[in-house]
Amino acid sequence: MRFTEHEMTVGVDAVARRLFIATRPPWRRGDAAAAYEALGRAETYPRKVAAGEIVLPVLTALPERPTVGARPEFSAAEYEAAAEAGSRQLLEHRRPEAWDAMSPRKRRRLVAAAAELTRVAVAAMPVRQDPDALVVPDHL
Repeated sequence: MRFTEHEMTVGVDAVARRLFIATRPPWRRGDAAAAYEALGRAETYPRKVAAGEIVLPVLTALPERPTVGARPEFSAAEYEAAAEAGSRQLLEHRRPEAWDAMSPRKRRRLVAAAAELTRVAVAAMPVRQDPDALVVPDHL
């Protein structure tokens, strides 16, 4: 599916936040949102890059949905198929034959994680606006 740059940025940021919260020790999870906001750009950048590597190939592998005034909705099977295609593409890009060398159990876990993180990204995206309904004022 074709997403706008802003939608993808918001989605990747939401996944980076989720991964940050998930990787914090249990005794430090108190106010994880404030802790993420307190991080500097140099600390958030690697997290966003990692989240983007996981989510962006899956987002582009999702089927096209014409949605205006709502977020796109996908079935679990569509998320799984897109996650498998995106994960395969990423692994094959890093090292040829890597997907085939991976055990089926690891593949299932990788696909399930990528699908879940993509759901997080799509849920965080802003609602699409109708471009024909945009009203530009004649005077400022």
